Amino acid sequence: MGFKLVLNVLYTMGVALCFIVAFKMFTTHNYPVMAGAMIVGVVVIFMKLKLLKEVKDTQQVKETKETPKKK
Repeated sequence: MGFKLVLNVLYTMGVALCFIVAFKMFTTHNYPVMAGAMIVGVVVIFMKLKLLKEVKDTQQVKETKETPKKK
């Protein structure tokens, strides 16, 4: 689970970096690099959403295993 936390932080930093680069390239009128940075940013967002869904599913499985059945 610690690896997934680190991966989540790296994904967040990657998204921020991509959109900072995209903004800088927009202000300097370098549109192909801006488009590339935005595409990479969107891909990282999808990867982050997949990771968050995986973590949520893992937590739900653990909760159902730990909950004792009432008689």
